[in-house]
Amino acid sequence: MDSARYFSFTAALIFLAVCAYSAAALYSRVERPEIETVSLLHLQESARLQGIVLRREQGLSFGWGTRLLAEDSRRLAAGETMAVDLMGRELLSPCSAVFFESSDGFEDLSPQDIDADDVSALESLLDRKAGDKADARLVTDTAWYYWALTSSKDELPASGQCSIQFEGLEESVQAQVLSLSESSGGKRAILLRLTQGGSEYLSLRKTDAKLLFSQHSGLYLPEEAIRQEPDGSKFVYILSSGIAEKQPVEIIYTGSGFSLAAADFAPGSLAVGDRVILGKDIYEGKVLT
Repeated sequence: MDSARYFSFTAALIFLAVCAYSAAALYSRVERPEIETVSLLHLQESARLQGIVLRREQGLSFGWGTRLLAEDSRRLAAGETMAVDLMGRELLSPCSAVFFESSDGFEDLSPQDIDADDVSALESLLDRKAGDKADARLVTDTAWYYWALTSSKDELPASGQCSIQFEGLEESVQAQVLSLSESSGGKRAILLRLTQGGSEYLSLRKTDAKLLFSQHSGLYLPEEAIRQEPDGSKFVYILSSGIAEKQPVEIIYTGSGFSLAAADFAPGSLAVGDRVILGKDIYEGKVLT
C-alpha cells in the first residue's frame, strides 16, 4: 500500500471513529435521560427578624451605701427583702418578681404602650438610645414580648404558634404570633408573645432572631420530574428494571425548582430509593438503556 492510499485509509478510519463517538454521545443524550434517586427531606421555612424585647418591669434606684441581699436572676416573693440601706432599713419587693442586678435603660418600655402595627414607631424604638440605667430591676410578669421588623416579602403567619431562635442562643423557643402589620416601606412589624424563663431570655433587649414556621416533610422531587395528567393529578416516571413506569404522587409543598411529595409508605407508593426519570419524550413502558 503506497503512502497516499495509507493516509487516505487512516483518515477514513479516524473520520468513522469521530462519527461513531458523536453518534454515541448524541444517543446518550437522547436515550439516557437523567435519573435522580428519591430522598426524604425535612424542610422548615424561616424569616430573619430585627427587634426589641418588651416586658413588664421596673427599674430600682437605691441610695448610696445600700447593700443588696437578693440574688441576681432569683424570683422574689412579694414583701421579701431585696436590700438594706445605711440606716439598716429593709427594702422590700413590692410584688412577686424576678430580681436582676443589671439594668439597660429600657425598663420604661411597656408592652401595653405600643401600637403593634406601627412600623415607623418600631423603627424609631430600634434607633433609640438607652436612658439612664437604674441600680437594679424587677421583671414582674412571666410573659414577655418580642416586637420585630421583617421584610414584607417574607410569607409569615399572622397568628398561631411558631418557634423563634434568638441570636447567640442555640435553642429555639415556642412563641405565639399576636399580630402582623401591613407592609410599610418594604417592612412589616410582627409581635410575638413568649413565656420561656431563664436569665438568658429575661436579659434580652435589642436583638436579631430567626422565626421558624411551616414545617414540611416529604419526598424530594426536581421540578423536571413532575408531570400532570389531563385531570390535574400529578405523577412521575420511575425506572423499574430498565422500563419507565408511571407513579402517581401527591404534592404537598412546592419550592423553587422542586416539590415535596407525600410519603405515605403504603405498598406501591413512591418511596425513598426509587429512581425518578427527568427529561422529555418519556412514556409508560419505554425501555431505557
